[in-house]
Amino acid sequence: MRTIILFFSLVALNFTTHSQTLLINEFMAKNSSSIEDKDGDYSDWIEIYNPTDSEINLNNYSITDNEKKLRKWIFPAVTIQPNGYLILFASDKDEFSNGELHTNFKISTDGEKLILLDNEENIIDSIEAISLSSDESYGRVPDGSFNWSKLQISSPNTSNNPPNIANEIFLSAESGFYENSFYLTQNSILEDTIYYTLNGDIPTPESNIFGDSIFIQPQNNVPNQLSNIPTSAKQSELSSPAWQKPSVSVDKITTLRFASFKNGKRTSDVYSKTFLVGSQSGYTLPVISLVTENQNLFDEEKGIFVPGENFDPNIPEWTGNYFMKGDEWERDVHITYFTKEGKIGFSQNAGIRNHGGKTRQAAQKSLRLYARKEYGEKNFDYKLLPNRDHEEYKRFTLRSTMGGWGKDNLIKDALSQSIVKGLNIDHQDFQPVIVFINGEYWGIHTLQDRLDERYVEYIHQEDKDSVQFRDWYFTDESLVAFIEGNDLSSNNNYEEVISRIDVDNFIDYSIAEMFFANYDWPSNNAKLWRKIEDGKWRWIFFDLDAGFRDKNYNMFAHNTKNDPSIEWPNSPGSTLLFRNLLKNDTFKSKFIARYAQLLNTTFQSDYMLTKLDSIANIYRPEIEKHIGRWSYPESLAEWESDIEIELEYFLRRRPCAVRENIINFFDLDSFDFECETKNHQSLLYPNPNQGEFIYQNNDLKLNDASITIYNTSGQLVFEETGVSLNANEKKSINLKNLVIGIYYFKIKSTSVSEIHKVFISNY
Repeated sequence: MRTIILFFSLVALNFTTHSQTLLINEFMAKNSSSIEDKDGDYSDWIEIYNPTDSEINLNNYSITDNEKKLRKWIFPAVTIQPNGYLILFASDKDEFSNGELHTNFKISTDGEKLILLDNEENIIDSIEAISLSSDESYGRVPDGSFNWSKLQISSPNTSNNPPNIANEIFLSAESGFYENSFYLTQNSILEDTIYYTLNGDIPTPESNIFGDSIFIQPQNNVPNQLSNIPTSAKQSELSSPAWQKPSVSVDKITTLRFASFKNGKRTSDVYSKTFLVGSQSGYTLPVISLVTENQNLFDEEKGIFVPGENFDPNIPEWTGNYFMKGDEWERDVHITYFTKEGKIGFSQNAGIRNHGGKTRQAAQKSLRLYARKEYGEKNFDYKLLPNRDHEEYKRFTLRSTMGGWGKDNLIKDALSQSIVKGLNIDHQDFQPVIVFINGEYWGIHTLQDRLDERYVEYIHQEDKDSVQFRDWYFTDESLVAFIEGNDLSSNNNYEEVISRIDVDNFIDYSIAEMFFANYDWPSNNAKLWRKIEDGKWRWIFFDLDAGFRDKNYNMFAHNTKNDPSIEWPNSPGSTLLFRNLLKNDTFKSKFIARYAQLLNTTFQSDYMLTKLDSIANIYRPEIEKHIGRWSYPESLAEWESDIEIELEYFLRRRPCAVRENIINFFDLDSFDFECETKNHQSLLYPNPNQGEFIYQNNDLKLNDASITIYNTSGQLVFEETGVSLNANEKKSINLKNLVIGIYYFKIKSTSVSEIHKVFISNY
């Protein structure tokens, strides 16, 4: 009782009734079940309240949702009793029959201003726009006061006074990172009983009672639970990494869900909070906490993480609950995003689905997060991606680390996206994050853009409804028919085609896919878009998990294949455009020149290795915990080896292999890119640098070598003798004491003599 008295004392001024006039007292913008109109429809509604002691005739009063049209809907001669209520259905039916009033407008669920005017056209009340969920109303508490609140239980034609007010619960600490354990206390507006759970499930009156406090402490000694649930078929049935029971106790954090109840009915929202205590907060990446009912993920019938009822042992690679798609396989979730410093980026309810293709069979799923008005917030209002200026997302993806072909280095796609971001192609930005599900460590995921019309909208400022988006390879039927029926060696025909595609974008896109030897393309992993009205097709670069596998792979043969028996990876339909454009000399010359330019810049080995080191350094501190959770990769040493053997090796040698492929395919006498193919081909990177760089010895062992560095005047600025390096061994050099400029690095032994140009800058 003291809580209620205190509450009403604090807000007494706010609860003072308005002056003696009619008021908008409550309204609902998305009526799904509260009250029906005479036609059996669940229409929006507005409640008018008469706080006076006299009956009021509303003849010629008006109400509107448009400030520029104040007399939008005019009341007939109806009366409202003293301290009485009147319901208007905002149905857009514009009628008064059978005692029901229907306006000529509806209320937007996103919110719009409502204005009430008297019969002399004076504004007597108004309420600003407010976003509301399904069956949620917004009303004055108590009736006629200045205090507005979202009402858990709507009250059309009755009082908004407690107990109809939705209870609000306040905690002594917010979600976040904490150095030490602490007692968490609660306080609420009403004295309803508060129940809580710690496992992600929605609290009920059968849950734990939140008494005076809950002790929040490290969860290191809590046994594994969710990570012991198989999230795939057996490895013998799959090509992707299958679930393995963790051999270690994975990290745990505290996820708290709570709500108040009275007489068995919930009287508050469900609150979801996440606490990381002590060493649990020691992550080098942002942390995402996902909290949802366990059955949403692990139930045999409806769980989206398990093989479940939809698994067919005869088709293990393509069946299971995790392959199910659509709205009915979206589950509600609460997401909290913490920066690596422990600050909350955002915290809200959302929807979650599995994402991707065949990798759905893998133990760790790619996930797609949806912001929807039905969940409370229509956007994720946060700068999710570090290299984007955009701060409003409808959806985004959390990409699994288990999509890579061949070696398990986790970063192929992120690396390729980083390398090509200066090209004339649309690409994905990325942000690696640590994910927890219902308080249990779920490993590294890579947060990326969701590729759809909304992506085009925020990248190119094109309205999503004005964009045509294709989720497959080139299928513009009229243009395909033109290409199939016309010889593109003719410049007139060629000009017709490039009037309908962004040819510079297509060239950069094709070169990027081909340079990285993406085998799972072009029949797969192709997306393109154009403006519906007079737009040219543009291609989006994504999913390079099948790249980097063979430095010598001839992508010209791959991307010009014309075999009707092939459906994947390079069906005739998917290679049609490139094959036919190559018949035109103008396109061919443009393509060759652009490839040479990119080999000399973007695809220059030192530049790419700098990108590789930068990205590997972001992931490296978190790899061991990830391995403990998923047994993938096998070990930190295996991961480091994969970085070197697959990625470094490919980036060092691919440019020369591509040069040879180009010369042979086009039968060229010369090509504007030279590469040295000596037996001993070493690397020096990053270059340019700020005085610190790495010399990497490659194919031969060096014994008793000397390193000397000179400036452009020939002055010796650094010398080291007796240097011995094994094959592929690296040596760090620190020249931070030198001024900005160009230097010459020379390494010499009995078998090797090499010179590298070094650029020291302040970039």
